[in-house]
Amino acid sequence: MAKRVTSFDVARRAGVSRSIVSAVLNNTSGIGVGEEKRKAVLEAIEELNYRVDAQAKGMRTGRSYCIGVHGDLSNPMFTQMLQGLQEACKERGYHVLLCGVNNRSELIELFMHKRIDGIVTKDTTGYADESWEKELNDQQIPFISVEGFPESPRTTSILMDYRQSVHDALNAMWVLTKAPPIYLGVYKGAEYKPNWGDRERLQGYREWTSQHSCEASVELRQEESWLDAPKDWENWLEKLPKPVSILSNWSRGAIYLYRAANILGLRIGKDVHIMAADNTEGVNNYLVPALSAVEVPYSDMGRAAAIRIIDYIEGKQVLESKEKQWVPAKLVMRESVKTGRIR
Repeated sequence: MAKRVTSFDVARRAGVSRSIVSAVLNNTSGIGVGEEKRKAVLEAIEELNYRVDAQAKGMRTGRSYCIGVHGDLSNPMFTQMLQGLQEACKERGYHVLLCGVNNRSELIELFMHKRIDGIVTKDTTGYADESWEKELNDQQIPFISVEGFPESPRTTSILMDYRQSVHDALNAMWVLTKAPPIYLGVYKGAEYKPNWGDRERLQGYREWTSQHSCEASVELRQEESWLDAPKDWENWLEKLPKPVSILSNWSRGAIYLYRAANILGLRIGKDVHIMAADNTEGVNNYLVPALSAVEVPYSDMGRAAAIRIIDYIEGKQVLESKEKQWVPAKLVMRESVKTGRIR
């Protein structure tokens, strides 16, 4: 039988005291742990395959040391968030219990039976459900929504600053091209019904053009129109003065622009500069030249959600504190926006 790895073994491998190991595992406040020692402890935990005895620990504390996580398991955005969340939970000695899209209400029952200590959901952008929110607050359940409830003071949300991300994207395009960008808003459905994120993006664009004394130029186009009327995209792009800079709200819009540019014989990155304000689908991996884009940091958002909810559970944050937590976007410049100076 293999020897059971203990916190003493971890401390010895890392060259630190057991109190340091405990502080790293529990994120204990008041005990300063330098980054070097923290890294050594985490590396020792990984090398020794150390696992916290959650059952024994739970008997002492009355906690399950398990976080219930809800989301669409088929959605790549959820899996990206889950990666960061799981890493942070592992560092703090917590497990993760996954619930699919149809099992949201079951999480409350699991909490009441002390099977989980809190709930994290990956919601659609701007999602809000008053009855769900009320039930969580009535039961005093630690709860974090990633991308949901952005305008509610009763729920803690982990959000990307969509408005600021557009400012950052436009600033980068302006430095390289000196051409006032056009905003392309692609939407699904019969009519334009922007969610909270798209409203924030469009507001950011209008703010930026006003600050730079540029005329705002907004083009709203139905996504399905490419299938029915690709000529409309060609005609629109052909009439624009060249070179032209276009910021698309979604990376999907960039696909249609690339297609239209190819038909018209226009060069991406020279005649047409394109950037996407959201590259969740990883479209840049399939476009040539590669697409410049704002990358929504779902992994970082998942990590932030895990840290915040564990702090609620362990009393390091007051549960009634519902302020929003903003995670900065990641702007990645690629070949679809460039000048002659770029190599």
